[in-house]
Amino acid sequence: MSIVIKNIHKTYNAGKGSEVKALNGIDLEIRDGEMLAIMGKSGSGKSTLLKVLGCADTDFDGEYLLNGVDIRTLSQDQLAKIRNKEIGIVLQNFGLIPNVSVYDNVRVPVCLGGKYDKKATDERIAGLLKSLQIEDKRDTDISELSGGQQQRTAIARALVNQPKIILADEPTGALDKTTASDIMDVFRRLNAEGISVVIVTHDEETAQKCDRVVLIEDGKIK
Repeated sequence: MSIVIKNIHKTYNAGKGSEVKALNGIDLEIRDGEMLAIMGKSGSGKSTLLKVLGCADTDFDGEYLLNGVDIRTLSQDQLAKIRNKEIGIVLQNFGLIPNVSVYDNVRVPVCLGGKYDKKATDERIAGLLKSLQIEDKRDTDISELSGGQQQRTAIARALVNQPKIILADEPTGALDKTTASDIMDVFRRLNAEGISVVIVTHDEETAQKCDRVVLIEDGKIK
């Protein structure tokens, strides 16, 4: 999956006297199969950029081409299908549903996708949990997991519909150094399998494990 964005501007509270320019003329190309880090300090615009890349925010000025198609020519239903099938999102602080099992969290995107084949889903989730080394936590409540196990669950959820690209927002920010390194190894393995990976981070060690690093500052690519 290729992504090209050109001259992207994003302003919050436009025309209300308290404008915040989150993105200020971003140009970026994400090539199919690459592993890219978007690095910047808090407030630099990197999380806003990730929302745009994930088709979660289309209220911007500029051009976004996804596999050559301008996403703003697509309907909300078409965008929803892209977010569900083509793009896997790993949220900061995991974004898991509390008080339910690992399995139930991972299958959420499948249920949202409409068609639901229980046998195929069970097999897919079992394979993911095994590859992420949490197969023994299948029926465990999220609240009983460690931070690393929760992050692995979040990655499994992002992968369950077999997306072509993973977008991860500070995926190691809440983890200790050893666990963070393990999680980055997971992303490296996924990338080696052909999945594009984009990681938003403020951590240099995390960024250095990616193939390319883009620095964002004050809403601009440096």
